[in-house]
Amino acid sequence: MIRRAQLLKEPLLHFLVIGAALFGVYAWLNRDGNNAAVQQVHLAASDVGWLKDNFAQEQQRQPTAAELRGLVRDFVKETLLARQAQELGLDKDDIVVRRRLAQKMTFLLQDDSSRATPSDDDLHRLYEAQRTQLQVSQAQSNQSQSGSATLLTRPRISFKHIFFSRDQRADAAADARQALHELSQPDGAARAASMGDRASIKSEFRNADERAVANQFGAKFAARIFELEPGPWQGPIESLQGVHLVRITERVPAQLRPFDEIRDELAGMWQEQNQRASEERYFAGLLKKYQVVGDQSVQALLDAALADPGTAAKSVASQNTTP
Repeated sequence: MIRRAQLLKEPLLHFLVIGAALFGVYAWLNRDGNNAAVQQVHLAASDVGWLKDNFAQEQQRQPTAAELRGLVRDFVKETLLARQAQELGLDKDDIVVRRRLAQKMTFLLQDDSSRATPSDDDLHRLYEAQRTQLQVSQAQSNQSQSGSATLLTRPRISFKHIFFSRDQRADAAADARQALHELSQPDGAARAASMGDRASIKSEFRNADERAVANQFGAKFAARIFELEPGPWQGPIESLQGVHLVRITERVPAQLRPFDEIRDELAGMWQEQNQRASEERYFAGLLKKYQVVGDQSVQALLDAALADPGTAAKSVASQNTTP
């Protein structure tokens, strides 16, 4: 009895008993073979519903039982192949996969941004910003249109012209230049009415937009005279009909349309700006989360590419990745 009691106190015996118990528990839990180690791919009712809806949209009818079984088999096959490809790393450095995943993330961000709605104050601030942008653009150049054309009235022009026919003259352009010289003389303005040739087009246009001028004289002529400033006679300028001397009497630049007329356009513009801002904020967060490392030869380019004033993020210090 003493020897048996000593044996029961032996640590090695305790170890063997505990080991046997653990082995028994493991064998019982894995009595169905290696199924516990098999990764599961779950097919939900929503997946089957999605397959049926897609089929119905394409074929204009519901799938038969056999067709539905084929759809489910193809879905499972595609899922398993995609998962195996990921395990093998086939999705790495694949430009198509990368762009598709980036596109899906962009769609998610756009969906979140589209739920935001602008207030009246937001729209009025955007309206005034457009007005300021237009004024700055007009002050810096002769181009009267800036920003979205749907927000602006069309620029308009008033002008007179003297027509020189190519059909009636040996050198219409030379005759026009001679007439321009005569018009620059002190008494030239009084003789303008007697210069040039008769034409089916009227000699004076008032408050016409570029489209109306182009319909009469051609697009090149219209674009050219909208570059001219009011003042003396200028030219010669060629049109579809012949050669012209032109005197601009008034130019009315593009103006921002009334707020109530373009409220919907402003709301769409606000949504686009809000979406871009949301994407930039998310991108800035990713740049803080991930280290973007460049070789020494491309670090300057990387810094410049990421130095967007709209984000606070920047690339990390240069690291030489050459072995």
